Amino acid sequence: MRLKHSRKSGFTLIELLVVIAIIAVLVALLLPAVQQAREAARRSQCKNNLKQYGLAIHNYHEVHKMFPLGGSGWNLRPHIGWQVRILPFTDQNGLYEELNMEGALPAASYEACCPGDVRRQNLSSGRPSRLTQTPYALCPSDGSTGDPFLSGWAQSNYCGSLGSTITTSANAACNQPWNSTYATPGTSGHGSSHNPDVIAGMFSRGGAGITSQMVVDGLSNTIMVGEILPICTDHREGWWSNNGSGNAHSSTIIPINDFTTCPAPLQEISNPTCTAQNNWTYSWGFRSLHSGGAHFLFADGSVHFLNQSINHPTYNALGGRRDGVVVSFP
Repeated sequence: MRLKHSRKSGFTLIELLVVIAIIAVLVALLLPAVQQAREAARRSQCKNNLKQYGLAIHNYHEVHKMFPLGGSGWNLRPHIGWQVRILPFTDQNGLYEELNMEGALPAASYEACCPGDVRRQNLSSGRPSRLTQTPYALCPSDGSTGDPFLSGWAQSNYCGSLGSTITTSANAACNQPWNSTYATPGTSGHGSSHNPDVIAGMFSRGGAGITSQMVVDGLSNTIMVGEILPICTDHREGWWSNNGSGNAHSSTIIPINDFTTCPAPLQEISNPTCTAQNNWTYSWGFRSLHSGGAHFLFADGSVHFLNQSINHPTYNALGGRRDGVVVSFP
């Protein structure tokens, strides 16, 4: 009696290659959709971060009867930016309470380099304040290029708006054509004045206290905070410092998403003579890695995505709080 041998069935090499090719095609078709979904989620998170800023800033105004200061003067304590001042209104009161705004703690309470400097105060954890990050300060879309602790400082992808305020570059050739477009009253170079009458936007670094009543063009028509890429500027002290990129170091002088001062592969040069990051007319612009534009918090607390192709005079007018050019948006 003969035994029948069963023949094992299986895929041939050609069949396997066909299956692999089909899977590759499906992955190629699905990948863009997955990437779009992820970016949509990142954009949503970025928008929510700005909404949180808006709530905190308005709660600060409710208590202090003015919007938070971007600084109290160039060499005056406590050397902090507006983002530090709103900590109690962003569920970060524990952190804020640790800070000594008078810089009056013993020298051992600060980093050895800088006794009395609140930005360099050692917290109870032993960690310097400047390295302490908040959960809403970073936009997830910048995760591939931005360092959250660039140059040893906690960074932010959001900056207070100087509006249409002149931001003179180290290279005078880089001031034009953009610095000729600043609007009255944005005549304070780099927003360093304590006088709100010469600040076009919502923030300054010089202690100019701005109130809601000073927003003559309307809260819903005025940019307050916008997206930035810290890696594109030489002001690397993040959001802790009055001289950091996350404080009051962006204006509407330069169009949205100009990457002239950004490192490769971000760099899309609009002026090849102005790539140095101390050409602040260029580096102090609002920009993001979102396709087509950036998110902005307006002074009424609303958040809008502005297209980078927006008419520049219109954009500049949105930056000014009392330039007399009222632009309704949207």
